[in-house]
Amino acid sequence: MEVIKISAICGIFNIDGMPVPEKMQNVMMGRLKTYKLDSTHVWNRNNIFFGCGIQYITAESRTEVLPLFDENIGLAITADAIIDNREELLSTLHIKDEGDISDSRLIMLAYEKWGEECPKYIMGDYAFAIWDEKRKELFCARDHVGKRTFYYYFNDGTFYFCTVIKPILAAYNRDVKLNDKWIADFLSLEGVMHEIGCNETIYEDIKQLPPAHTVTIRDGKPKFNKYWNPVEVKELRLRKDEEYEEAFREVFDEAVRCRLRSCGLVGISLSGGLDSGSVACLAAKHLKNHGKSLKAFCSIPVSTYKNNLSKHLIPDESGFVEALKDYVGNIDVTYCRFEDKNSFSDIDRFLDILEQPYKIIENLYWYNGIAEVAAQNGCKVLLDGQYGNCTVSYGDFYTHVLTLYRSIRMFKMIREMRAYSRINKIPFGRVVKNTARTVLPYNFRKAVSDRIVKDRDEFAGVPVNFELAKEWNVPERFRERGYNLHPQRFYDFEETRKMIVDPASFSHISTIETKISLANGIIKRDPTRDKRVIEFCLSLPGDQYVRNGQERYLIRRAMKNMLPDEIRLNTTCRGIQAADWIQRLAPEWNKIASELEKMLGDGLICRYIDTDKLRKELRTIGDLPSEKKWYSIRMLLVSLVFYYFITSFKTMQRKTNKPE
Repeated sequence: MEVIKISAICGIFNIDGMPVPEKMQNVMMGRLKTYKLDSTHVWNRNNIFFGCGIQYITAESRTEVLPLFDENIGLAITADAIIDNREELLSTLHIKDEGDISDSRLIMLAYEKWGEECPKYIMGDYAFAIWDEKRKELFCARDHVGKRTFYYYFNDGTFYFCTVIKPILAAYNRDVKLNDKWIADFLSLEGVMHEIGCNETIYEDIKQLPPAHTVTIRDGKPKFNKYWNPVEVKELRLRKDEEYEEAFREVFDEAVRCRLRSCGLVGISLSGGLDSGSVACLAAKHLKNHGKSLKAFCSIPVSTYKNNLSKHLIPDESGFVEALKDYVGNIDVTYCRFEDKNSFSDIDRFLDILEQPYKIIENLYWYNGIAEVAAQNGCKVLLDGQYGNCTVSYGDFYTHVLTLYRSIRMFKMIREMRAYSRINKIPFGRVVKNTARTVLPYNFRKAVSDRIVKDRDEFAGVPVNFELAKEWNVPERFRERGYNLHPQRFYDFEETRKMIVDPASFSHISTIETKISLANGIIKRDPTRDKRVIEFCLSLPGDQYVRNGQERYLIRRAMKNMLPDEIRLNTTCRGIQAADWIQRLAPEWNKIASELEKMLGDGLICRYIDTDKLRKELRTIGDLPSEKKWYSIRMLLVSLVFYYFITSFKTMQRKTNKPE
């Protein structure tokens, strides 16, 4: 049986041929050991050093040692990898697996055959580095969607790399400088995104290898290559709907099945929606065939929660979860309230885990909490359907009508509008109004909006000091990339397809997933972000996703008799994650307000944050946080998270006596 594990990897390559000092090796490995690792090993050969800390996912993986060096072929590897197309690779490479072929060995053999092209043939979650002794080259790769992180620093003839940032900072022993461009973007972005690029970090000298990229250190220089561009996938044309449904189920089912390998239990972060629900029903079916059950973990509001939402929004999805459990069977559910947690608690801990400030303040406490509880209950794998809205359950009505409008299919557009009105019980006049707003040219709508709203401040809803934003050309760069647009811009099907596979979005999610996984000793896996699923979903014609006014049309058809209709056909109710996040803050608001006052009075923060704006926002909230002021509260808490990070960074500088 194949070995399966996840790892934190690191390495140093001295291009000038000088040996890597043992002290630097020890420093990197010492920092890795702060994570929940089952074993650590190193390998070095003259000017190259590899390290690896392993978390075991299967019992067989306890026999594997990484880094691995094969003297016969002159290759060494350190890998953080779970390969999902093992059978296909073994067949292509003409290898008979008798239980002794690990994922890292398989990668090494793929490199031996295909060289730098090998990532094109490997599917799964991975980041790895290979030392080619014959060529004296270092080759590194990150998987198609960047599920595992890969950071590096290259200067003065030395290349450092690691799954996480801190071992690199400790090893290269230079003045650590913050990346003000990254900070300006972070504080300027509306929503939860941390960055608009995926090659930079909050540290000036530390870079990320983007998803679907490789880097080869050859002749003293790094050569980067992008090996996958999913928007180039060809459109799939089948004869009838049933063929699309069958093909979808085949691809999706395999994406779930191959992620169930584990020596422990398999869990899932479950809501009452289509995405995680579909993953759960497929996983439960496969696990039952092996005499195992699926362990589900569902976050619900605190027991004192007062529901102030409209009737179409559901804060507690346990009713849908129970319906799924009863219909599918073989699912054991644990409901998690996390009564003592909120968006203010554990900020320092999360900053330590994520190694940067974060903006997912509403959800991080329960997102990490579920990983923690799942690990405590014996799970080694934790599934979710996080990317499902962009793949398996994609299908937005107004994207569909804009596509029809631009292709001059007016009669069909009107039929779709009437059907949408009928299905969702929305007055047709409102659908017409929303459609008109969607199809009008953006420049026209913006001109009208600017005449109505004079001197619009497009950065009013974010905490950034606008002088910092101007210094780094944020307004122009954001306008070019389509961020923070007012009024909102709408996109047709082809434009949306490109946004779905934006590497920055992939990398943003993976930064959180990788580090939460390492901190809790569990591997988070998302079948809805499988390369094969993405390519299949991007290949489908638009009417497979929206038709006759029905959004998310494909998955509703394909999962018939697999999901309960209560979930599969639900179009009127929507679950709201962390609906109680503001109510959770109320008991601690005085303490939070005191911390915010402290932040606003600290000159350290003025360069980065508009303190006058935040003082006004804080005054409008008063003594008790209100859900009506959620946006102001969110902006204040994001600023506080950033302030805690800056304070911690300055403390680190003082301890090391390295002034910025």
